[in-house]
Formats: sequence, structure tokens, C-alpha cells
Amino acid sequence: MISNKQVDLQDNSQVLLKITVSKAEIKKEYDNLISEYCNKVAVKGFRKGKVPAEILIKKFGPELKQETTQNIIQKSLEEAFETVEHKPLAYARPELVEEVELDLAKDLTFQIKYDTYPHITLGNYKGLKVEEPQVEITAEDLERELKNLQEKNSIVKEKANAQVEKGDVVSIDYSELNENKEEIENSKREGFVFEVGTGYNLYKIDDDILGMKPDEEKVITKTYDETVEFPELKGKTVTLKVTVKSIKTKVLPKIDDELAQDISEKYKTLDDLKKDIKEKLESVKEERIREQLSTQLIDQITAHTQVQIPASMLDMELEYNWRNFLNQNRTNEKNMIDALAGQGKTKADILKEWQPHAEKNLRSRLVLQEIKTKEKITVTEEEIDSEIKKYADNHGMEFEKAKQSYAQANMLEMLKESITRNKVFKFLIGEAESKKGKPVKFLDLLQS
Repeated sequence: MISNKQVDLQDNSQVLLKITVSKAEIKKEYDNLISEYCNKVAVKGFRKGKVPAEILIKKFGPELKQETTQNIIQKSLEEAFETVEHKPLAYARPELVEEVELDLAKDLTFQIKYDTYPHITLGNYKGLKVEEPQVEITAEDLERELKNLQEKNSIVKEKANAQVEKGDVVSIDYSELNENKEEIENSKREGFVFEVGTGYNLYKIDDDILGMKPDEEKVITKTYDETVEFPELKGKTVTLKVTVKSIKTKVLPKIDDELAQDISEKYKTLDDLKKDIKEKLESVKEERIREQLSTQLIDQITAHTQVQIPASMLDMELEYNWRNFLNQNRTNEKNMIDALAGQGKTKADILKEWQPHAEKNLRSRLVLQEIKTKEKITVTEEEIDSEIKKYADNHGMEFEKAKQSYAQANMLEMLKESITRNKVFKFLIGEAESKKGKPVKFLDLLQS
């Protein structure tokens, strides 16, 4: 169908595709369309399938030309995309540069633009220099983990001479009040339980309920600044009516052989538990160090790599981040947009703030993909099964059930990408020149 095509690669990985279709092909397409309609349409005064072509053209001429134009564009694009090197991204919809008007006596030329996968000119990625932090698992780290396990295995009991103190586990009823001190509809919560001092409550009222007794009621007014965790509270003043229903105190078990045995039957003594904790902390340490080395490497590589990110790819990344943001805040788009409006912001404002980070993430992924391709790094079924087996063992599941869970959740491809990413970074670290960095505490390594 196409008599000529011209491909021009523009900035930001956009393609301008110019296509020409001959008048002979246009006439053929037009005649075929008329023949099709003559055989199936009904026009008053003629039997179905017996409508003369000239009658059809007289009655539906503009519509027939318009449909012919659409058919020609669609078919010629399908033909062009089979052979062009720079194909459109799956989520990049080709757009007509300008509207076209069909003239049956002339060739038809039209232009479309679309985003394509970016060309990547890789910077050097072998023999790079990295600095490895020096981290030692200390007795303090071990003690902290033991105390965490002690906390997890604590019990709570009713507190004598009850009065709320930090560390107590309380149950409260609360509701928001309006300006007239009336309860706001749907704001009431009964039997909410949290540990005082942890901040694990929406309104952060830990300090405000200190000293309260069971069945005591208190009205609390708080103003939240921009640093508050939940967007719906930023810059807002809230009045709460709070009633303490119960106060319990935590009883911590002794850190001994008995605690170790309670945690798992595989531990016979406290020393068995300590040994296992030490091994797990060492594993976490090595993983975090690999992450730091990987970050150093990818930053160096992307700094010297040329890649132009197409607009549709960036838009898709930002939208993905937005959906994750909604999920993390356990809200829907309308509620979040309303909350942002209260701060004088819009979704577009937020996406603009995120754009530099989204671009950096995209560059990193594109660079890793290019290195994977150049170095022919692949993932085998055995490697995928090995990771699933680790997951199954850690969660006390049978391997086949774990694999089925991955498949049902459409997670197998994501797992494959994760394994690939790790293999690429392992390759890069193996090719790098590493030198000892400064001593770093294990806790600082975790928080970095």
C-alpha cells in the first residue's frame, strides 16, 4: 500500500513518520469500501444489496471519503510498523501531526508522531571505583535484636492503680468534633488499641493522654504542620473527644533459654538464638553493602550515559508512582485530591515534584537493561525456582503452593526482573575496583 515512507528521529525519543500512499491504492481502497456497502446497506427505493454505487456516493460521499482515509491510515501504519526500526512504545499512541483531506485524484501524504524506545549510548561500566563501608556486627546490635524479640513475646495485663504512662497499652474511643463541639459524622472510632509513646495513631495524641484514667474523657485540640505523616492532616486544626477505656502494662519475659525455646523449637539454648541472629544480621549487612555499592555504580554509569527519556515513558512512571502513593496512604484518588486541595496543591503539582526522581529511576532501569542486553545476562527457570523455594521455606509453605501463589498474583515476571537486576549488579560489582571506606555502625547502614 505504501509508496514511500520517511522516518525522522526527533528529540526525547520521538519519531516523525511521513507516509505516502499512491492514488491508485487510494482508488482501490475507496472502490472496495463502496462495493462492500453496496452489498449490505439498505437505501429507500432499492433492495438490500442492489444499491447503485452512484446513489451511495451521492448520499454518503463525505462519510465514505472519511472512512476510506481512516482505513488507509490504519492499514499503512500496520504495514510501516512491521518494517521500521524505531517502533512505537506499547503505551505511546501515535498522533496525526495535522488533519488530512482525501483527494481521489492525488497521492495521500500524512505524518504521525509517536514515542519510541530511547537510544542509549552507555558510559563506561567496567573497572569503576567504589568505596565499601566497613561494618561490624557488635554486641550492641545483638542486644538490640534480642530486646526486639523480647518485646514481641511480651504479654499485657491490667494495670493496677491505672494511669496512662509511656509504654502502656491503652484502648480508647475517640471522635472528631466540629466548631460547636458536636461529633462529626463517621469520625467515631471505638476500641482503638496502641502503645503509648510509639506514635502509632493517626492524630499523634500519645503525650496528650498521659495521666488519664479509665473512663476519663478529655477534649484535645491539635494543629498539624507540614511535617505530619498523613496528608489529610497537614495545616489542619482538629478537636478530638477521647475516652480511655482500659490501660494495660507490658510484662517482658527474661532473655534466657526459655525465651529462645518459645520463639522456635529449633533453638535449644539462648546461644542457639544468638548465633542465628548474628548470621541473619551478617546477611542483612552484606545485602545493604551490595545495595550501597550498586548505587555508587549506577550513579557513575548514568552520569556518563546518553539517553533521552520519551514523554510517554515518564508519564507512565509518574502515574505508577501516584497509584503506589494512593495505596500506601490507603485512600482513593478523589480523597487524596481533596486533601491536596486543602493545602493549595493539585495532583499535577505533586507529579512535578516527583519528576526528577522519576527520571533518575527510569535512567537507572534503562541503563541496567542495556547492560543486561550487551552482556547477555539471562535468568533460568532453576534460578526462579530457587528464589521461590527460599520464600516457601521462610514462610513454611510447600514449594508448589508458593509457586502457584506467585503465578496467581502475576508476580513471576516481577520476580524474574528482580533476579535479573541482582545479577546485573553482581556483574558490575565484580568488574569494579573496590577500596575500603570509613567504619560505619550497623544501625547507620540500615538507616542510610
